[in-house]
Amino acid sequence: MMNLFKIFKSKNDIIRIENFYNNIVILARNKNLYIEGGVPDTLDGRFELIILHCHLFVKRLLEAGLEEKKFAQEIIDYMFKDFDRSLREIGVGDLSVGKKIKFMVSSYYGRANTYQNALIKRGKTIDDALKKNLYGTNTPNEIQIQYIKVYINNLIKYLASLKNEEILICFQSKVNPIKGINNE
Repeated sequence: MMNLFKIFKSKNDIIRIENFYNNIVILARNKNLYIEGGVPDTLDGRFELIILHCHLFVKRLLEAGLEEKKFAQEIIDYMFKDFDRSLREIGVGDLSVGKKIKFMVSSYYGRANTYQNALIKRGKTIDDALKKNLYGTNTPNEIQIQYIKVYINNLIKYLASLKNEEILICFQSKVNPIKGINNE
């Protein structure tokens, strides 16, 4: 009986993690980030927005309790499983997937560190971090950078407004994750 409960619980946990992560991806696919914010609508641009959003949610989860810290790691693990699946879907060979995932892991932690340091320092540092990472080889104009900075600021404010017990349920209907995030 205990093994049956353990299997049932782990399936529920997986569904919970998957739903949370998929909602992060939905936020990262907000068309205004590409149109108004000038983020390239490419595999790289989408990857960068998922990493940025995931970092901001993980950072907030880490500030909460022990359960949220564990959940944060599960979100990161799930993100890389999703990246692995996506690479295979677009036809990347099995021998190359591992190398690419290793690079993506390194990219995630590097960008998370860069964004965190830039957000602490503010000013030109965040502009440089966004230009180098989020925009890649594209050159955004000042209005686009400002749009993204306001968006990030609003998302950070939204996450900070959540009580610790609300973080894990922020995508459920009783808490609206879009409230305060959009620039409109």
